[in-house]
Amino acid sequence: MTTSIGAVLRSTGLATIDRALLARAEKPRVKVWAGSIAVGHEKRAKAYTPIRNARQMREMIEAAKLYERQTLAQRRTTTPRVRNGAIGQAGIQIIEFLARVIDYSTGALFPSLHTIMDGTGLSKNCVVQALSRLKDARIIDWFRRYEPVPDNESQGAGPRIKQATNAYRFLFPAFLSKIFAARRRRGVAADPAPACEQYRQIEAARDMERMRDQLPLWELTREERDKGFE
Repeated sequence: MTTSIGAVLRSTGLATIDRALLARAEKPRVKVWAGSIAVGHEKRAKAYTPIRNARQMREMIEAAKLYERQTLAQRRTTTPRVRNGAIGQAGIQIIEFLARVIDYSTGALFPSLHTIMDGTGLSKNCVVQALSRLKDARIIDWFRRYEPVPDNESQGAGPRIKQATNAYRFLFPAFLSKIFAARRRRGVAADPAPACEQYRQIEAARDMERMRDQLPLWELTREERDKGFE
């Protein structure tokens, strides 16, 4: 009596294993960025920065606009046709949009890329580049997040998590505070300092802030340590 190959595979369970392996190979792999935090664990990772009040946000936005104008003026001394300063007009639009959707009491801020695009009217490429400039300027930062895959979306073998939207936070860098304070001291009618001098002062403040961030805690003053954990 002869037995078909299919019957042998079914009797040994090899056919089931083969189908499972084939299904796993055909299923797109779910990629999650390394270093992502779990949704719901943002507070533990200090992913959000609560906002004291609306005035704090308004002053930061005004300082960011001043910073953009000053750095644009500096760049135009060597490249007259350049269109953007350090963060660009798109960066200003994103700051203003994020300021509208943030939860002031908790600092919770996790819009998707498409939500930012819809809220600003900017293209995906423009948003990605502007976010990168804002991060380089230490105006905002973000944490990548992941979340469990719902049961109705979980099929076959593989990870049971997927990438979620980023968690954003405003850093309120010291150099922006100094820009706004200088503007307030001068007043609207006062003549501003030359663009090159303003740019030099801004970069000096940023360099000092970066140096302070690299110091161990025991080399910081008490006020600086307390500020780092606000």
